[in-house]
Amino acid sequence: MDNIEHIPVMLKESIELLNIKQSSIYVDGTAGAGGFSEVILKLSAPDGVLIALDSDENAVNYVKLKLEKKFEKKRFKVFHSNFSDVDSVIRDAGFEKVDGIVLDLGISSIQLESGRGFSFKDEGYLDMRINTDGKTTAFDIVNYYREEEISDILWNYGDERFSRKIAKKIIEYRKKKLIETPLELSKLIKNSIGCRQNGRNKIDPATRSFLALRIAVNNEYEYLMRFLDKLKNILNHGAVVCILAFHSGEDRLVKNFFKNNKDFHIMTKKPLVPSFEEIKANPRSRSAKLRAASFICQK
Repeated sequence: MDNIEHIPVMLKESIELLNIKQSSIYVDGTAGAGGFSEVILKLSAPDGVLIALDSDENAVNYVKLKLEKKFEKKRFKVFHSNFSDVDSVIRDAGFEKVDGIVLDLGISSIQLESGRGFSFKDEGYLDMRINTDGKTTAFDIVNYYREEEISDILWNYGDERFSRKIAKKIIEYRKKKLIETPLELSKLIKNSIGCRQNGRNKIDPATRSFLALRIAVNNEYEYLMRFLDKLKNILNHGAVVCILAFHSGEDRLVKNFFKNNKDFHIMTKKPLVPSFEEIKANPRSRSAKLRAASFICQK
């Protein structure tokens, strides 16, 4: 993990919306490999401050070392914490409110290369926990949950239209042996539905199922709702929040929150999406939707 090349999805668009200034305080709520963190610190020099946090301890350690090589330690603090605890993290960093937040809800290169089963080409353990202190793994879900529960997860969190068929095949398969690796699961899914899911988007047949399992394992919807509910109490007037979602359910939560709260001025009437060039360079960006809003302190 010494030299991870990871350019965040829609980096340019997010940074422009944040309108980074000197002497301001920013939060990177999902630090990953530090792509956003590094740019924020560069643009807020010489005295801007960054608070970076991530649920993945490996990411925390990586980002801390990366930033220490390039910036003064007094300008940033890195925490091992979920973004839903952003309020307490900001207090622990010594501040009450911040001037901008970026939240990238996608999977980072650190997770993909962790051997914890985020990639359907992985031959490692079927884990998918971002925070390894979590109790439930993807292995537990596919091997011990009921057929209906598995089907609901695939449908609700992955928009997988073949959810019932995949769940049925999983149950049949595990009667003979446990499903142990991501590669084994992805082959099972492909054999269940063939290539019909590829369609116009030409995505791997396992993509939606793997996304759904990851969201379920890490309680990502619950954490996102908790994060959104705390925003009003941690933002200075005019602070900008940029959120990158990679699933329609996540994007809907963000859209409705901004729409239903008069304290926020929506800066993206429609979500921004990656350019054709970016999708070509990074196919994982294809489902990204970026929404941003500025906080208007009601007096």
